[in-house]
Amino acid sequence: GRCLEVVGRKAAGAEEPAMKIDDRVEGLARDALDAAVKRDSAAFEAALRAFPNDEAVRDGVSLVLAVAAYIMTEIHGGRPNDAQVRAVAEKVASMEAWAGPTGDEVHGLLSRLLNSEPQSAPGEHVIVLAFVVTASLLASLHLKDEKWWNYLDRVEAAIERE
Repeated sequence: GRCLEVVGRKAAGAEEPAMKIDDRVEGLARDALDAAVKRDSAAFEAALRAFPNDEAVRDGVSLVLAVAAYIMTEIHGGRPNDAQVRAVAEKVASMEAWAGPTGDEVHGLLSRLLNSEPQSAPGEHVIVLAFVVTASLLASLHLKDEKWWNYLDRVEAAIERE
């Protein structure tokens, strides 16, 4: 709960200390994002199982949600309005049908994140949704001459500077 609340407040522009990214959790999160970008269900499930405990999972979810919030704010030149969030949510749901998220689920996740509302406790569905949505944003919105993982590097560097 607390990690996700901090991420939500940060997305809304509240002054928070810069996020320090744990290298071990970042590596595990990157593996899960890679599997989600590749839409490889078996590798994605294995990557999520590789997190050693609930705290690591919470930290991984906090990281990917911070990345999603940063991307959503960056692509819209500030905090997006509900119509913009809905448009992104529908696109993500359509592109990521392999994982089964609905437009409403993606919209709910992004809206809570961008409006500083806590996510529900990170149950399995919220965990999967957080990684799938963030992977989709990274894969579809990176610069033309850049790979998704270079975009992730750029976003993480910006998050740590904020």
